[in-house]
Amino acid sequence: MTATADAGDSEDGPTTPTFRGCVFCYSAEWAYYGAKKGIRAVKD
Repeated sequence: MTATADAGDSEDGPTTPTFRGCVFCYSAEWAYYGAKKGIRAVKD
């Protein structure tokens, strides 16, 4: 993915995606964010 995917690995949790003009990429980043947040919630 993009640099935002790497930034999601911080200790505070994943950061919300920002829209950069590509609707497909934006929705994919939101799906990644939701999965990352869900996994973190189950793991904790």
